[in-house]
Amino acid sequence: MSEKPLEKYLKELRKSYNYSQEYVASQLNITRQTYSHYETGRITPPVDSLYNLSRLYKVPLNSFLELSIHHPENEEHSINTSNRNKSECDDINEFLKHISIPENSKKFKFLKRQEKLVLYYYQLLDDRDQEDILSFMKVKCRNRKKNTQRNAATADMPVVE
Repeated sequence: MSEKPLEKYLKELRKSYNYSQEYVASQLNITRQTYSHYETGRITPPVDSLYNLSRLYKVPLNSFLELSIHHPENEEHSINTSNRNKSECDDINEFLKHISIPENSKKFKFLKRQEKLVLYYYQLLDDRDQEDILSFMKVKCRNRKKNTQRNAATADMPVVE
């Protein structure tokens, strides 16, 4: 039986967090054997388990739902979705490989998932693109600060009627 994207994704997420199947199963209130079946594809996780997995790994629920739902009645949609999912899975697989390298796992250990992704993709860029990203982030922060100050100033203004 070949692994489908969902099973592979579940296994790689679990390993990237250094969780055991027993631990994940306990978080889902299921047996370890049932969770093992999720990772082998013998059982497709029900929506409540997918929801709990999304909370455990801080991954949008749609990520799991899209990987678990097939659209055989709409072949074109199915092909487009599978191509997109394959690309997303390839990206995620590369990311998970990267953070599982011992020297990288220490850097990523205490970061939130989104911070890990930002750092991972940032490191893939060349120096010029990294400078562009930093400049963009600085501009966004300055604008946010100005908007916050402006909103605070208008909140202090008396209401004229």
